[in-house]
Amino acid sequence: MHPSTNNRPLRILVLCNKMPYPSNDGGTIATLNMIMGLTAQGNVVDVLAMQTQKHNFPLEKLSPELTQNINWHSVWIDTDIKIGKLISNLFLSKNPYNAERFMSEEFRKKLIWLLQNDYDIIQLEGLYLSCYIPTIRKCSKSAISMRAHNVEWQIWQRMAETECNLFKKIYKKILSKRIRNLELSTLKKIDLLVPITKNDAEKLPFKPECTFVAPTGIEPQKFVCGNAPEIKKSFFYIGALDWEPNQEAILWFVKNVWNDIHQLHPEWAFHIAGRNAPDGFAHELEKHPIVYEGQVASAQKFIDRHNIMIVPLLSGSGMRIKIIEAMAHSRCVITTTIGAEGIDAENGKQILIGDTADELKRQILKVIETPKLADEIAQNAYSFTNENFNNRQIIVGLNDFYKQWLQL
Repeated sequence: MHPSTNNRPLRILVLCNKMPYPSNDGGTIATLNMIMGLTAQGNVVDVLAMQTQKHNFPLEKLSPELTQNINWHSVWIDTDIKIGKLISNLFLSKNPYNAERFMSEEFRKKLIWLLQNDYDIIQLEGLYLSCYIPTIRKCSKSAISMRAHNVEWQIWQRMAETECNLFKKIYKKILSKRIRNLELSTLKKIDLLVPITKNDAEKLPFKPECTFVAPTGIEPQKFVCGNAPEIKKSFFYIGALDWEPNQEAILWFVKNVWNDIHQLHPEWAFHIAGRNAPDGFAHELEKHPIVYEGQVASAQKFIDRHNIMIVPLLSGSGMRIKIIEAMAHSRCVITTTIGAEGIDAENGKQILIGDTADELKRQILKVIETPKLADEIAQNAYSFTNENFNNRQIIVGLNDFYKQWLQL
């Protein structure tokens, strides 16, 4: 792709199904870094975000860095799961309940008001904003770009495969099929697709010439080379603990891997941090020899304190942003093939991968018994992320892609 020679700034409206600040999970980090990157390219960026119970922040309290060149708008929406509505949706609708939770007349009205502006691009941050495409088409001639954070149906398909409860298994299979239908129908309604990984681009049937893979990038100043951990004999995990695939992965790992490792090497600790953990999940963790820290004030400081990251993901899709952040902070990461999806790091060189309990145990014992290996992996990981996940470079490419498509 040839860079655009036209320096006219783009006018972009970004729609978010959750407030991207504070950026304390993979989705909000991906969205905020994208917004900041597009703004740094000199574009005029407006944001319309949903304020929800889990993701909310008063716009008037945003820092000057976030408001100087970005116009923020938000609408409060109750997206909490309601059992009655879930059951009604299951039997009376063909739409996935996940999507129906984000349908809001107030949000639609605010969107119509904003569409009085002449935008070049309207960027949907995820599939569940697709219900607003008819409104956009009716009120605007702007190009619609969808940023695919994941292949959504694949997440639920994988969770269905590992689900033991028969009724939950059936429901997740139904949900996966409905989300797949929504995903396929949405691809016929948009102009541009911006998946986060090459794997996701291959699974989403869309025109290659209208597709630009834009992984979540890290700002260059946040790369930290060779910083020694405060707690050397420590493994750690950090992520959103209200996300079912994360809960599933951690409990499986603790029961099938960590308990055995701890018996062999009780001098090593496993620290777990994350927000919004359900009480039952947190209570289950406390039964095992781990250090549960709950929500921490700073994810970066938590990463810097500890030594080796563990991400035992069994289901999910897209890219694990916390893995990229840990690698950018010179940390060795041990994960599964699913956990490493979209990162394209080489097993044994920039990352360590194991999919079964025995494979993960072997990788963990390697780094315990050969400390130099963990150091080498960490340094290689730092170089790899610096070369491949520099946010400024990624956004320059996306900006040129948009301008080329718009023929600017």
